[in-house]
Amino acid sequence: MLNLPDDAGRINLAIIVLIIVLIMFSVIIMGFFHFTATESAQSVYIYELKFSTSEPIDNVTLLIPVPSYYNPETGQNETVINMSSVSFKNVDHAGSISTKIEPVNGVPMLNISADRITPLYKNRIEPIAILPGQNESELPQPTHIYSDSYSEETPLLIELELHMYDSDAGHEIDTKSPVGNEPLFMPYRIQVNFHGAEGGMYDGSYLSEGDAGSFIEVPFILSYTADDHNVLTISTEFQGINQWWVGGWQSNSYHERISHEFTGEANGTYWVKGVLVTGDGVY
Repeated sequence: MLNLPDDAGRINLAIIVLIIVLIMFSVIIMGFFHFTATESAQSVYIYELKFSTSEPIDNVTLLIPVPSYYNPETGQNETVINMSSVSFKNVDHAGSISTKIEPVNGVPMLNISADRITPLYKNRIEPIAILPGQNESELPQPTHIYSDSYSEETPLLIELELHMYDSDAGHEIDTKSPVGNEPLFMPYRIQVNFHGAEGGMYDGSYLSEGDAGSFIEVPFILSYTADDHNVLTISTEFQGINQWWVGGWQSNSYHERISHEFTGEANGTYWVKGVLVTGDGVY
């Protein structure tokens, strides 16, 4: 005589089947997400330099640190900055400026040189109210006015910019421990390390809550003539980012920021403070 399972047995069997189905479904989902993350994974470097001068500066040579690393295969320090892939903004308006990578005491630096670099100012654009039923295309277009000197008509100083986006770092970037493993502004001196920042301004740099990293110093080698009250502002930033798609873009990164204002003329080496933030994002 065939023995059929009782109600409790059927329930237990259904639970076992359900558990097996859920496990199989979880494995499939995890495999899909792993495949998606692997296929979409990118490791990129992003570099940015901005500078401006409030008045003309003459006989200019600016040697500015760039992200570099020691290559044991060549026995040399090398930079990830490829000038052929760098884009420029507003530079053509500031005079005949030369930019190149130049080794200084075995360390690559960005050489910006010119007989003269002039500032670029522009006017403020006042917003135009759009009335009900009015077509935006019928409104008068704003007129941009540019000048090489400050005035009430042109009060806004425009920054000269260099940008580079390297979409293939060639390896997964070590964003938790970049010192000694990844490109950094060189040569650098680590002043103090920090962990679990509370957020806010620290020694001239903004930190987000929970940030970890180091305050650093790097040398700028500058030579130019200028009036005593002229202000040359230089800011530069570099990021190493791993990013991937798992139901949305996720990433982790490290980044360096350096910014300083130089007053008057310059002729020498100036150690400038900056910040290195590591281990930012999802792991």
